[in-house]
Amino acid sequence: MPLGTGNDLSRQYNWGKRFQKHMTQKSMVSAVVNADLVGLDRWRLLILPTSTLREDEKEFIPQIFSEKDSYDPNSERRSSLATLSKVAAMLGDEDADSKKGNKLVTQSSRPSTEYFDGLFCNYFSLGFDATVLLEFHKERTKHPEKFTSPLKNKLVYVEKSPIGVRAPKLRKRVQIFVNNKDGELVRLKIPRDTRDIILLNIQSYAGGNHLATKGSSDDGLIEVIFVSNLIRMVASAVVGPVVPYALFNVRAQTNRVVIKTKCPLHCQVDGEPWLQGEAMIQVSFHTRNAIL
Repeated sequence: MPLGTGNDLSRQYNWGKRFQKHMTQKSMVSAVVNADLVGLDRWRLLILPTSTLREDEKEFIPQIFSEKDSYDPNSERRSSLATLSKVAAMLGDEDADSKKGNKLVTQSSRPSTEYFDGLFCNYFSLGFDATVLLEFHKERTKHPEKFTSPLKNKLVYVEKSPIGVRAPKLRKRVQIFVNNKDGELVRLKIPRDTRDIILLNIQSYAGGNHLATKGSSDDGLIEVIFVSNLIRMVASAVVGPVVPYALFNVRAQTNRVVIKTKCPLHCQVDGEPWLQGEAMIQVSFHTRNAIL
């Protein structure tokens, strides 16, 4: 049910943009009973903070990224030696060989520092949109009295948006690789003016905005788009539904994305933002769940 501010998942599956009174009545129960069963891809997000890892722990990152999905015991996916070497090279060892790839990952070789290993359904992004969202969350924590309705929430979000204009360009701060059709990691070239990288699973973003030229929430693929600035994103959101060429081109559709950040940058997943230090980040297909 659409109980939040953006309600992107409920928009995606036609449950509404905002909560309404009729949703407390029997008609809502009837709607659930008669709803169609469809699929929703879920994605595993793994973040290893390289700035706090010991050098010997970094050697295990390629193997950790390529191991069997711990959430799915039936998964038999393994990356090839070439993929392991690619991840090792991203860590700064351009001469990585099979010896590192063959190291056994055990519980004792897991990172000693905190790392994130979880799931998401909607989207992950890195850049100015997460910067604005983090400021929004800070304001909501400091002044909860300002956030008493979806409309007021959106007004605060608009108020905080100008900070996104000052967000840094990402080309020299980030490396991004995606799986090709053969399951090998290939590097994506980041356009010079890119200030935001978005991985989209559903076609409703940040309160119902349709940003990309293609994509599906149940095809086992996530869409990668590059955004140059806040104004371009707003223009796409406003006129994209009626002027398709205003939408962002999808740079890749893939079942796996590996990102290396070279400095602290703002990230967000399904609307939850944070400041991420230097890290290796992987997004990979996890499972497909049934949803009404």
